[in-house]
Amino acid sequence: MSLRKKSTEIKRLIDAFEAEAKKFHDITFSTYTITQSSTSNMKFKSPNHAINLWQYYGKINEEHSSKDFIENLKESDPQWGIRGAQISAFGLIEGDTCDLFLKMARRAAHLFSKKEADIISSKVVNEILESESDGASKAIASTNSNSLAIWLNYLLYYLSMTSHKQEGIRAIDIDPFALSLLALEQLLIEPTIKKVDKSLSKVDDIKFDVALSFPGEKRDYVSEVANILRENLDDDRLFYDFDYQSQLARPNIDILLQNIYRNNAKLIVVFLSKEYAQKEWCGLEWRAVRDIIKSKGDEQIMFVKFDDAQIEGLFSIDGYIDANIFTPKNVADFIMERIKLLA
Repeated sequence: MSLRKKSTEIKRLIDAFEAEAKKFHDITFSTYTITQSSTSNMKFKSPNHAINLWQYYGKINEEHSSKDFIENLKESDPQWGIRGAQISAFGLIEGDTCDLFLKMARRAAHLFSKKEADIISSKVVNEILESESDGASKAIASTNSNSLAIWLNYLLYYLSMTSHKQEGIRAIDIDPFALSLLALEQLLIEPTIKKVDKSLSKVDDIKFDVALSFPGEKRDYVSEVANILRENLDDDRLFYDFDYQSQLARPNIDILLQNIYRNNAKLIVVFLSKEYAQKEWCGLEWRAVRDIIKSKGDEQIMFVKFDDAQIEGLFSIDGYIDANIFTPKNVADFIMERIKLLA
């Protein structure tokens, strides 16, 4: 079954990884690369788990025959790779929740059919060969077919961090729970194996044209609005939480969010409903909205309502767009009109 038919499972995994990302586990994802001449002096935190991800075996020539390769392949342990490879890359997970992440990563890897797993492998191998090939000799590279290796290789390909010759350890800036969440969200929106198209710009420094504030229960509607806005705005002009999820998985997120909504967005679009009144994070964002209103910044605020729930600080005289009448496309068009007026 292909990714396009697994949206329910992808949503389950998103919920699971999101729950763990919010806990700020002390866990890291790194890669380390060794060569034939490497000396092993690296020390890792405990608990940890390492697994071979990919290898560049070398070029088939007079010194390195195909027969040697086959013999080495037969005598090798898949976890550690093919004996005799010139370059071997390993994935390393370190931290107290290492075992939990491994279980979740293996389950995530089963989203991919054999054909899709082969696509991941071929993309990784092609990048390695492109960086190593001299165009004269036949070169050999391989990836590990273990489910954990498939998921980690996919994450590295997603981040464009597959091929490198740097010997030693290389830390991934995003923790593995948050990175997996980011990748799964992309698979839900577009179930194809591709590199990241979400922003990795530092969210603290971005000046947005518009920021969306909404409860999770209305995400289906709001995500459609966000998709349309992306098509009409330049990069990093829309603040939609899923596009910056990896950067939101950190302590003191309340300060960051208040700064985005209060100071770093020209227009705040608030999607109001009974759920909005009940959510802690919506309440945090709502405080920033109320402070803007207090400062006579009415033109910076736009309300979209799903129902007539009572929201503290909202009055019957306040204008709004009715989400029960207008489609996400209509709402996106209204937002673009307001952005142009503010410009």
